[in-house]
Amino acid sequence: MIKHIHSGVKAASLVLAAVIMLSVATGCKKNLAKDLGPDLNVADDIVFAERGLFHTFNLLLKANLDSGIMHMGVGTIDKALVHYSSSSRRFTFYYQNKYCADSVVRNGNIIISLTGDFFSSGTSATVVFQNYSEDTRKFIGRDNLFNSGMMLGGNGGYDSTIDSLLIVKDSLHTTRWYSSLVYHLPPMLKMQPDSLPLFIITGSANGISSSTYTFSFQIITPLVNDIYCPWLRQGVMQLSLPSADVATGTIEYVNKEKCNNRVTYNFEGTIFEWWIIKKKLTY
Repeated sequence: MIKHIHSGVKAASLVLAAVIMLSVATGCKKNLAKDLGPDLNVADDIVFAERGLFHTFNLLLKANLDSGIMHMGVGTIDKALVHYSSSSRRFTFYYQNKYCADSVVRNGNIIISLTGDFFSSGTSATVVFQNYSEDTRKFIGRDNLFNSGMMLGGNGGYDSTIDSLLIVKDSLHTTRWYSSLVYHLPPMLKMQPDSLPLFIITGSANGISSSTYTFSFQIITPLVNDIYCPWLRQGVMQLSLPSADVATGTIEYVNKEKCNNRVTYNFEGTIFEWWIIKKKLTY
């Protein structure tokens, strides 16, 4: 009887030891799963920020190519009511709950003040967002534009410098954005405004996402903007996300052949094909 008890204790001890060893082995085993939530959060925030900034530059460009607005001082562009003061060289773009062509609901004012003719080298333009929002995301800050004249490839253009921009996603989440971008414009655009609707964007940006992830990106293939298409047509950005499980990735606009709202994310071989609308970009 005593021997049987000892045998049972010995067996139980062996089982317990095996469980402990398994637990230790499991605890030491490397977790190969990757959390792509940080990457999606950063990529979505970048797409949202770019959409607002590029749309704003489109408004300014279209207004300066619109002879009616430049002479009469009033007009409409992309559902924005436009007022222009020639004496102060100031544009006000006003939205009141307008559902726009790029599937965005816009509210508020975008005010842009110029120091000279838009197409003249040396002209500066200050962009101020006044109670302005896109799909309830509120933009707080300014964009500093400067016409730096002729650039590589013979195109004139504008340097864009943003020292600090906040994009308020909701009461708890805010994106911080800093960027140095260049809008390269076709050289004959002022004399032939309908000849070349495409222009390209180069540069880089950095910031903190709405979920507090630090990020930076470089445009490695120029972004192509078509003023007659509400979305970017093509281009690639290389991302760096130091605190994410996957520290690098790309955002690619793949609409070269047609105008649509598609964007593709690639995080070390994991592909996400998104639509640039609030129901899809939710992170």
